[in-house]
Amino acid sequence: MKKLLFLLLSFAVLAFASDEIKIVKINDDNFEQEIMKSKKPVIMEFSSTSCPPCLVMIPTMINIAKNYPEVKVASVGIDEPNIERVKNTFNINAFPTIFFIKNGQVVNKIVGAAHEEQMLAALDIKQRTIKPKKIVNKKNNLSCSVKGQFAGLENIVTISFIFGKEQIDNVDIVTDVFVPPQLEGKREQMMQHFKQSGKGTVESTMTGFRLHTANDSPFIKAMNMDRNSSYAEMKAGLEMQGFNCK
Repeated sequence: MKKLLFLLLSFAVLAFASDEIKIVKINDDNFEQEIMKSKKPVIMEFSSTSCPPCLVMIPTMINIAKNYPEVKVASVGIDEPNIERVKNTFNINAFPTIFFIKNGQVVNKIVGAAHEEQMLAALDIKQRTIKPKKIVNKKNNLSCSVKGQFAGLENIVTISFIFGKEQIDNVDIVTDVFVPPQLEGKREQMMQHFKQSGKGTVESTMTGFRLHTANDSPFIKAMNMDRNSSYAEMKAGLEMQGFNCK
């Protein structure tokens, strides 16, 4: 009986470990040790919860963290507290912005979403052919939400996934933007701005407007989103970014 219990516990630990994402959350407290003194080359992404390209890049970041142990993958949430020193050290004008660091020195930088091969090449690492592990998803649907700001306006971002047996089958991002009464006259202008961004459809709501980026949108297709992450990995990745998942 004890042997059986030990085997079951060992299996549970291994199952948990396989879903663990090795992405370091950076703030002013660990910045010096984890980034500037890192013995490994670092991929450090500055992201925002209100940035659709940042959200669809999460599986790619997870994939590199899983398959390239010689690289440290780090994330800085621009909406998070205690990051003043980190922000003042780097020049950030857009999201995502990805810095590539060796021995405490920035050796490369990418502004905007990037594919795995691009990020590895920025560190002079050749992309390897890695056979995807079979994904076992105990649940098929995941929905995560967070409150934030979008262009200075309060919003709620909700990202939803449908998981198949071998990959993420569907991703859907909804951003509900709240327009205060004093800016009501500029609502249509703001909606036109988001329409022109090409990141999805825009519709008026009772309190502002809703930006919808669907799985079959040109934006998601152009991003060529990595879809190998499991339910547990995506949940952990989004919760690390401040989302509440269910």
